[in-house]
Amino acid sequence: MVITFSLILQMVGIALLMTVLYLIIGIIPGTDETSVLVPMTLILVTLKLNPLVIMTAFIAAVVTLNIADSIPTAITSIPGGVMSTPLVGHSQTLKKHGLTSYSVRWMMLGSLIGVLVSFPIALAFWGLFEFISVQTGLEISNFIKKYNEYIFLGGAILMSLTSKQKLVSLLSIIPFGFATAFLRNPGLIINNTLLNTILGNRTLSMTPFFLSITTGPLVFALFELFFPSVFKSQKVEGKMTVILDDDIKKTKHGHKKIVVKTGIASALGSLLFFMSPVGVTMMLGEFSTKNEKDEVQQALQGVSAVNGLSSATYLAGIMISLFVFAFPISPAALGPGSVIFSAGGPIVLEGNAGLTVPKGYLLLAIVIGLVIGLSLTVWLGMKYSHKMTELVFKYISQETVLIFLFSIIALLSFAEARIYGLIIVVGVGLLSGWLNKKGAGYGVQFMALYAGGLFITILKALF
Repeated sequence: MVITFSLILQMVGIALLMTVLYLIIGIIPGTDETSVLVPMTLILVTLKLNPLVIMTAFIAAVVTLNIADSIPTAITSIPGGVMSTPLVGHSQTLKKHGLTSYSVRWMMLGSLIGVLVSFPIALAFWGLFEFISVQTGLEISNFIKKYNEYIFLGGAILMSLTSKQKLVSLLSIIPFGFATAFLRNPGLIINNTLLNTILGNRTLSMTPFFLSITTGPLVFALFELFFPSVFKSQKVEGKMTVILDDDIKKTKHGHKKIVVKTGIASALGSLLFFMSPVGVTMMLGEFSTKNEKDEVQQALQGVSAVNGLSSATYLAGIMISLFVFAFPISPAALGPGSVIFSAGGPIVLEGNAGLTVPKGYLLLAIVIGLVIGLSLTVWLGMKYSHKMTELVFKYISQETVLIFLFSIIALLSFAEARIYGLIIVVGVGLLSGWLNKKGAGYGVQFMALYAGGLFITILKALF
């Protein structure tokens, strides 16, 4: 592969497009990161675009979404996504003091700090592993890949133990992992002519399962509406009234202190790349504000640190998984980045044997995505956050976005396995949504999905 001027223009163009698209999507309340990133990335892969173009688009989308979903949280106290939920309390405090627009600026600055801190840490990880490999001849990544299913199982257990519903998460690992592994290739367990005909005697790709897990909560929520009691409690009539605060107040609270604490939190979050981004963000976000006595200082520190952590954990998790291991070892790579890390896909070789393109080229794609996504989003957010939120809340409904996403999901699943693919999305989606509601989150489910082959192997060895 050769980097040409035409290819660079394509990378810049797709980064601009994804930045604008995910800036709008991010402002819409309730748009979960994984469920809106995976379908769009799958579309780019299905279109057979250049791997560098896909990588640039994905990074621009991730950076933009992490920043954009904090804007409605600051202005309306309605979370734009899962990662912005920890911002709600702090944003309400700042609204009370008339510092809404000022808080948006600190959110933007926090995200910028998070990216600037996590990027060199990820590169340092990569350099350290390369140095160890050269000096010792020990291929650490190959050793880890050899036991990757055990690592994913360990990751699922670790994430379960750090979740609120520990027992539910732990008990869900083996059944969910086994069920998804069986559905990917039923022939491993039973010899059914009809299933073999439908699947063409092959193992399904991860695509329908990625989509099932990411849309699980939505599928289960829609299923619950069939029950009259739930439908009645969820029914909403008329229009929702949302008050958009607009202010120009500033405060002279300790700016240097906020920047330093956000930088430290982002660095720690980057080092904990193998853990759940939501869990790390909430844990370190609370820790960074622990000793603040002043209410406003605490809230400003909170919104800056949470946004910094959100950007840092995602970027570090994706970069380290890509450059060091060539397979998803972090929840950020397993969830939102699942398509990027799909073995045999446009970027990762079959069997996670390496990358399809040189790492230097991928690094260039990441830098282009970061620079365009970050600079454009921060500039627009600083200048037009209030106006953008007003327009999106007025003219773009959440239902429109959901219908668009479900249409893409149905198309991609049908293309992969026809009716069987649609059955998987609905069936596994219901199971995933139910588990999510009970406390087994995305991270545990994705880890169990990747460890599923291990459960089949153990079962066959026993019987």
